[in-house]
Amino acid sequence: MSDPFVVVQEDVVSAFEQARTLLASWRMLDQKMRTPQEENEYQFVTDELYSTLTSVESDLVDLQEAVDAARHTPADYGLSGSQIAERQNFVASKRQAVEDMRHILTQPDAKKGSRSTGLRDTYSDRGNVIHGHHRRHSASREHNVEVGNYQEQHQVLMDQQDQQFDSMLDTVRNLHGIASTMNTELEDQAILLDDVGSLMDRTQSKLSSARKKVDKFLRDKNNRSIYIVLVLFLVILVLLLLIIFT
Repeated sequence: MSDPFVVVQEDVVSAFEQARTLLASWRMLDQKMRTPQEENEYQFVTDELYSTLTSVESDLVDLQEAVDAARHTPADYGLSGSQIAERQNFVASKRQAVEDMRHILTQPDAKKGSRSTGLRDTYSDRGNVIHGHHRRHSASREHNVEVGNYQEQHQVLMDQQDQQFDSMLDTVRNLHGIASTMNTELEDQAILLDDVGSLMDRTQSKLSSARKKVDKFLRDKNNRSIYIVLVLFLVILVLLLLIIFT
């Protein structure tokens, strides 16, 4: 959404350039003796110039009211102090330029006498009447539109900030969920490692017990073998003795 102040500012700049062009034509016609056709052209240019200046002044009034509102509550318009000062300088400079143009139009010309002076006074009075009428009827309405546009822009900015905040909050929630899941997985892995360690301890204990049993079995087996050999030796010895003495 475009800034309403900038839109009106561009209109003022465009109208002011048009006023400069009209003023250049007015000066050229004002500085010479005019034919009837040139007199008509002179009157037309003068009328157009006053009308353009009146329109610019009306727009500058609206811009000044917008600047005053922004200066009173800058947070509502999202403007910094330097931006407000820059807009105030623009309004002041253009207002001074319009006043300078009006001063040029109302200056008496010694070469033209009272006729030109009276004509300028007539157009000056006409411009003042037009300006006052236009200002009374449009300033309030256009100011309300300007303020409404600024409030709408401020609301859009607030909505965008709310959306960004909600998005950031969702991201934080997602990160919290991921962290919780990772913590749970780490705890499960720690429990699994403890179980594996306990299983290894039990397995090692069983292996030690089995090894001891095997060693005992081998020792017992060796002892029985010796006894059997001794018994067999004795039996054979007895048999030999019986054979010898019989």
